[in-house]
Amino acid sequence: MGIADAVGREGSSVLMTPRSSSTQEKSRPTSAGGPSFWIGTTPETDYPALAGEIVVDVAVVGAGITGITTAALLKRAGKTVALLDLKRIVHGTTGYTTAKVTAGHGLGYSKIRKAFGEEGARTYAEANQAGLERIAEFVEEDAIDCDFERKDNYVYAEDGQQAAQVRQEVEAERAAGLPVSLVHETPLPYPVAAAVRLENQAQFHPRKYLLALATSIAGDGSHVFENSRVHSVKHAEPCTVIADQGGVRARDVVIATHLPILDRGLFFAKAFPHLSYALCAPIDETSAPDGMFLNAGTPTRSVRTMRDGDRLYLNVGGNGHKVGAADDPQAKYDELEQFLRRHWPDADEVAYRWSTHDYMPHDQVPYVGHLARTTQHLYTATGFNKWGMTNGTAAAMMIADSILGRANPWLGLFDAKRLPPRSALPRYLKENAIAGYHLVADRLRSGEKGSADEVRPGEGAIVGRLRKTAVYREDDGRLHELSPVCRHLWCIVDWNPAERTWDCPCHGSRYAAHGRVLEGPATEDLKPRR
Repeated sequence: MGIADAVGREGSSVLMTPRSSSTQEKSRPTSAGGPSFWIGTTPETDYPALAGEIVVDVAVVGAGITGITTAALLKRAGKTVALLDLKRIVHGTTGYTTAKVTAGHGLGYSKIRKAFGEEGARTYAEANQAGLERIAEFVEEDAIDCDFERKDNYVYAEDGQQAAQVRQEVEAERAAGLPVSLVHETPLPYPVAAAVRLENQAQFHPRKYLLALATSIAGDGSHVFENSRVHSVKHAEPCTVIADQGGVRARDVVIATHLPILDRGLFFAKAFPHLSYALCAPIDETSAPDGMFLNAGTPTRSVRTMRDGDRLYLNVGGNGHKVGAADDPQAKYDELEQFLRRHWPDADEVAYRWSTHDYMPHDQVPYVGHLARTTQHLYTATGFNKWGMTNGTAAAMMIADSILGRANPWLGLFDAKRLPPRSALPRYLKENAIAGYHLVADRLRSGEKGSADEVRPGEGAIVGRLRKTAVYREDDGRLHELSPVCRHLWCIVDWNPAERTWDCPCHGSRYAAHGRVLEGPATEDLKPRR
């Protein structure tokens, strides 16, 4: 079923209203981050909010690629499903990805082999290649118009030291069963020292794909709910999902909220939040590079094409950092545009800018399976390490198999309950020490401004010292004063001027300028100052 065939059924209706060109132009920022290309080029949805109590076989919390794929797989296997999201579906992390559908993950296989051995690396490759092919099957089975196209994936070195790392990665990926080759030329308009080429991978429009997939979920006892904030889950038989305006009773519950909104399992300590940036501009077909590209060094530079009707765009991304750790996020966009102009000087004006938020596992492998050792009917998937398209799809396949009582060969490696291997311990200890430092030091530090009067229109800042206040002044001068204490584990949030958000540097919760929670693990808004 394509997007044009979207029809609401049995209480979970969907209205997809195309954005007019004038609306799109208003949503495109001139400098700061804003709606992504994927959101800006797709219609809005209008699924209802949960109201009252319902009963289904499985409740899925979080409607990104993992949640929607899990719900679709279970619905097709005969289960009744309720899919819930805090916002509109595919408006979270999946709506802000670069959407490369590949089993080639940077220089990751060398690190995975070090942590889990050759068999672990082979299992990881099999799972991600299967995730790619499951996406391709959905596209074919449902005739989804989502710009799915096969592309070669390149990870390239810019100097001799990186070239040695690339050669090591080629060997690791070959041992893992991937058909990679070492090349010294790519379709990029600048020279490389060496590159890993993985053929027959793919790219697509993730929101077109998932909006179409979501239309197959609602109906016949299953539901899709938007604007339905989930606060907690009572783990029993059946489980109960507790939301703002109702609840869902289900034998099994899947928490697919990027980082779990439930602290059981301590995933906030097992993965750390990372923010990176992307922009795209129209480009002539003749100058567009054919393939998907990622450099081996830092700062990261990711390159791919994307299409909106007859217009081709070039997407560049990178400049990642820990959430809350950048002094000047706006400069990150400026650096990416300079890179774009240097290598593709004929590109038109930048049309979209956005940031993407990821969780990075300390050992390179996502966490998939039971939320904790004592929660046999509560599942999760998190820590996709920037490779959510294939990892998220593979995670959905693993969770669906578990709920349906089927054996899955990948779950042992991805086990959500595992402890970090020895090779990952230094990173685990370092990242958690940084979070602990922020918890204490940010409370002792003076605010950026002495009083709210110093906060200019369009600006946010932490004000004061003993009793800090998060102050945001709207463009028209109206003032909003909030507690700066994150509702998850009480760190002090930072103002992100490029996105106009309050970001928690400890575990990555993010809030709108007015305090509404946008990104977990927090589930509550920042408290207003009285």
